[in-house]
Amino acid sequence: MNKAKKVLALSLLPLSLGLLSCGNKDNKSSGGKTADGRIKLTGVYVSHPLTKSVDEMKWLKEIEAQAGVSIQWEQVYSDWDTTKATRFASGDIPDILINATNNADYTTYKGLFQELTELIKSDAPNVQAMFKEEPDTEVLSKTLEGEIYSLPKFQGKWPYTNTVLFINQTWLDKLGLKMPTTFSELRSVLMAFKQSDCNGNGNIDDEIPMDFNGWFGGAYSLTALIGGMGIPITNWGWDAYYAENGTVKNYSVDPRYRDFIKFWKSLYEDGLLNENAITNDYSAFQSLSRGDENGNALVGCVFGWEETDKFGPNLYTQYKPVPPLRYDLDGKNYEVYWDNDYTGLNLDANRIAMSAKCKNKQAAMRFMDKFYDAEVSVQVLFGGISDGCVSKVGDNHYKIEAPLDPNTDAGTWKWTSTMADWGPMYIRRSTQIDMAQDMENAVNERKVYQSTLDKVKTNPSDGNYYPQAFMKYSTEETNTMAVDQANINNIIYNYWALWLTGQQDIDDDWSDYVSQVEKAGLSEVLSIRQKAFDKYRGK
Repeated sequence: MNKAKKVLALSLLPLSLGLLSCGNKDNKSSGGKTADGRIKLTGVYVSHPLTKSVDEMKWLKEIEAQAGVSIQWEQVYSDWDTTKATRFASGDIPDILINATNNADYTTYKGLFQELTELIKSDAPNVQAMFKEEPDTEVLSKTLEGEIYSLPKFQGKWPYTNTVLFINQTWLDKLGLKMPTTFSELRSVLMAFKQSDCNGNGNIDDEIPMDFNGWFGGAYSLTALIGGMGIPITNWGWDAYYAENGTVKNYSVDPRYRDFIKFWKSLYEDGLLNENAITNDYSAFQSLSRGDENGNALVGCVFGWEETDKFGPNLYTQYKPVPPLRYDLDGKNYEVYWDNDYTGLNLDANRIAMSAKCKNKQAAMRFMDKFYDAEVSVQVLFGGISDGCVSKVGDNHYKIEAPLDPNTDAGTWKWTSTMADWGPMYIRRSTQIDMAQDMENAVNERKVYQSTLDKVKTNPSDGNYYPQAFMKYSTEETNTMAVDQANINNIIYNYWALWLTGQQDIDDDWSDYVSQVEKAGLSEVLSIRQKAFDKYRGK
């Protein structure tokens, strides 16, 4: 998934995937009718590895019947990005494609996918309503030329940030420490964690003051705190891009980033950061927060999505969210920001597309439109009503039931039972949903960030809000950025690890590093992005 998709679901990924697909592999548009008069279609769904067979999703069978179609599904669990190029090049695609395409596919394989504008007007009232009520969904759906080849998702109940920085409140209380609010206060707290037997197991050396997900960027990387340097990132600051007063920038070459790295390097040298964080995979990052085999907490401070997901059923009550941290060293005092991920968490493009070879396009469009019905959308995200995952409380009011498997948490159950965040949907703002406990926690935990998040508004007029998903590029621009960004990232990622772990000195390297990034194509990429950003803001 892109980063906006990747973070939320990563905690659920098994280490190895032996699954490939289930269902029909003859993906040619089938046509014809079933014995009960329904039109035969074929479909592919690129699935989360935990998700059960689509043939077992009752809500999906129900909307097939409502649309008068019968779909033979192929469900792909892994390696789609590797195999799809061969299939698309051959033209061997099914009538319906869910979670299987990206913006570049529509130009790379011109003529393979159906342009949907007229079909939406004639056969998709739910999609029309979504475009009218949430105009950004239409912007998201259109190519640079104004064509529509796929439909997005909108799940407007998710919070405004993915990232929560948690700290062990039990340890703070035991040591008589206050919640940190600045970088220097955080350092002092972490040092106290390191020097004490905070978990009380008699071993002063097993406490890890702070852990993080080691790569550059991402919701659970140390870079999630770059907002404390006065840098207003949005949607994870993909590849370090952000907007400041209407100008697109990259914080990896900003002098504030140099100060940022120097601070965290000093903590690494003092043993206050997990020394294995750079190389640990997400599974190790997740499991460490759940303590040792005796139930003792091991981590003092760490990023995560939600308390029960991050710390498990036995330790989650020990942890509380840390408010936005302000950089207060070297006599510098910046405006404080927190990563505003609203677009990345609530909207995403390319959820469902149609083959241009589909023999009954109106029937396929009617089926696609069903996903955007208010009641169906809730089931796409949380599981079927007839499956016992969701109950209807009243008109446009639903309750998410506890997992039918008592040994499964609500987040995992959602991904097991339905398409979840990877499906097409339109969760209306007016729809009332009584959430499962994990989502209630997620909303409540983020209240500490709300006033800071409000500094960056999720609308085009705000020159500090940079929703990269809405940026539109030509094929030439896309290809140019792909090449340049790969070269840029090689430099940024390499130095990130070398500087953080003290293998090289950032002050010695800085001038040459900035020159390398510029020569790799940063100015060209910034120019392309600025053009697209200006066009978006003038929409």
